Amino acid sequence: MSQIRQLAAIMFTDIVGYTALMGNDEQKAFELLRKNREIHKPVIDEFGGKFIKELGDGVMASFPSVSNAVYAAIKIQELCNEANVYKLRIGIHQGEVIFENEDIFGDVVNIAARIQALAAPASIFVSESVQRDLTNKNDIRSEFFKIENLKNVKEPVKVYRILSASSISSSNQTSAIEKSSIIPEYDYDIHISFRFNDNKYDGWVSELVAKLKQELSATCKDKLSIYFDINPEDEKKKFLQEDGSVSSKIKSLIFIPIISQTYCDVNSPVWKNEFKGFQDGVLSEKMGKTIKLLNDNVASRVIPVKIHDIDMEDIKLLESELSDGLRSIDFIFREDGVNRPLLPIDDEKQGNPNRPMYRNQINKLANAVKDIVSGAKLFQKENSFGYTAFSPTATKIVPNVVSTSLSSSLKVQMIDRARPNIFLAWTSNDIKEKREEMAIILQKAGFNVLPSIDCPADDEVFKAKTVEALNQCVCSLHILSGEFGRRFESEDDVSFPQYQFLEAKKIIDAANSDFNSFIWVHPESTGTIKSAQQEFIKYIRNNITKNMMFSNSAGPMQLVDDIRVVMMKEEVEIFDSKDTDIFFIFNQQDELEAKEITDRLSLEYPIEIMNIMPDGEDQYREVSSQQIPKSKLAVVYFKYAADWALPFIKQIWKEVGGASSPTPIFFVGEDDPRSNFARIFKAPKVVSTIVPKEEVPAEVKKVYTTVVNLK
Repeated sequence: MSQIRQLAAIMFTDIVGYTALMGNDEQKAFELLRKNREIHKPVIDEFGGKFIKELGDGVMASFPSVSNAVYAAIKIQELCNEANVYKLRIGIHQGEVIFENEDIFGDVVNIAARIQALAAPASIFVSESVQRDLTNKNDIRSEFFKIENLKNVKEPVKVYRILSASSISSSNQTSAIEKSSIIPEYDYDIHISFRFNDNKYDGWVSELVAKLKQELSATCKDKLSIYFDINPEDEKKKFLQEDGSVSSKIKSLIFIPIISQTYCDVNSPVWKNEFKGFQDGVLSEKMGKTIKLLNDNVASRVIPVKIHDIDMEDIKLLESELSDGLRSIDFIFREDGVNRPLLPIDDEKQGNPNRPMYRNQINKLANAVKDIVSGAKLFQKENSFGYTAFSPTATKIVPNVVSTSLSSSLKVQMIDRARPNIFLAWTSNDIKEKREEMAIILQKAGFNVLPSIDCPADDEVFKAKTVEALNQCVCSLHILSGEFGRRFESEDDVSFPQYQFLEAKKIIDAANSDFNSFIWVHPESTGTIKSAQQEFIKYIRNNITKNMMFSNSAGPMQLVDDIRVVMMKEEVEIFDSKDTDIFFIFNQQDELEAKEITDRLSLEYPIEIMNIMPDGEDQYREVSSQQIPKSKLAVVYFKYAADWALPFIKQIWKEVGGASSPTPIFFVGEDDPRSNFARIFKAPKVVSTIVPKEEVPAEVKKVYTTVVNLK
């Protein structure tokens, strides 16, 4: 009855279709069990294992090491294939188990059984703990299958498939034969290029390809072909000519390099034969390196997928090769001290709110592919060399509509002169994805967004690109986080985000400038702010001038709406406005109460009054926006018109400049009805309160006195 705990590899096998066979031919079923036993026992003994027991048509065995278990499983499958009588599913897991009375117990047993149930006929599936111990076995190859939530197992389990010699040969043969593309001139629609070691440990690239296929099937009407070589560096001969020279090109429409810490090795076969091969090949193709999209933007046919933050030298190398500018989609897990690929399971974890979502990044990648495919089909149609089935319909983007759709083609912006250009400043690395999402929202809102490439690695190139883009724009948006951002090599106290703001400020400060800047601290980044960043934000707040707005918007949609209000105003009628001390605004519903208040105030102060009628609110709002800057204090009063007052104050505050408005606004309501207590508006340069009717004049005096003293 003694129990022994020890580390072991547990193998489960199962005969495919045995239950149905038992119902149809019982005698044959028993014969299969005997044959199965004859195959298993000698092989298990040969590799130092222990035949534990039979479980119906299955076998459970234990091995002292992972490699012995896998070698045994491979041989068992080979013998079954030779016998050609039945097929097996095999699952293997490793961990601590309990041996008692010739039996085995523990979670390891349950997991091994569940993995075996996942296996395809005639295959061997193993857990991550098994695959990890096989990395130094050159004669055993595996590929990632999926992450599975197994029954009665708390954490998801990564499952891998062992590749036998026959399956490897079959896989290679398939990849060599199955050539197809929606564009007749190409072998494949998409070529996935990666270093073998980036897929060896956990099958990250295999999983990306599987997820991308799923996303493309839901995104594109066309069925796209993907070239994905499970072992690219061993297969480099496919890119060689008979004379040993490198093939001139890779015949794929889209090239997706998986940019890791080792990809940018100019001596690796993947770089020389695939990356350079594609770059050189497109130069002689009719389509060229870029494709015009349906919305008249231009996209590169190279879509880099970054899975690591890479060395500066590697970034510069990529920028030099991709002369149109590097624009990547990042699958990088964002956390201090960590530099690893983003995983699907990371979407379920709590932590850094700025961390990109794997699900969103896959969607961006699929949409980028879709945009390029649509552009390629349009190119085929316009050039009339073989493709006539596609009739594109361009989607009209209505300027005053903001959409949350995360279409993310990698664009090199073609400027639409009918749309205002906005400089969207490069951000610190932790909110790079937030900048990408903001760019999409701005584009949908009717703006051209510049720059449209990743932040340059070289300091001087960065400065030149910043100035170049700013000079093409009418306004700038600076999204800040708690991080100070990358610093200049020669000026360690200046960050890239800071430099961009200062350059925008120079334009604002120039004579007769109508340039505008909007500054927004991302609401998900206000937890811990580095000291240098605190000083930078303090500097901005202390130097707010005309045409600057420091926004407290709760989200990107609200911020873009604020920017649209300022930047897309139509030509307006100029009204006669006067310099005054107090500008008092109210709705016709509150006319009697407002008259009593203004009569008392007019005894002490010069006062201008605006009574807003229900049928002319838009015109009154424009009059207000012109009069408020000429007043020392603007007052928006309400009693019964609370439903009018709150939207009005929000809109007029934006139109007069928000936090940069020269005139404070006092938003005051009466305490009767009681529902008015919910009508409070908090914003820079706004004082908001609810008081009894008799106290309103005194409150206005108090706020006015404070304003005058501050000035």
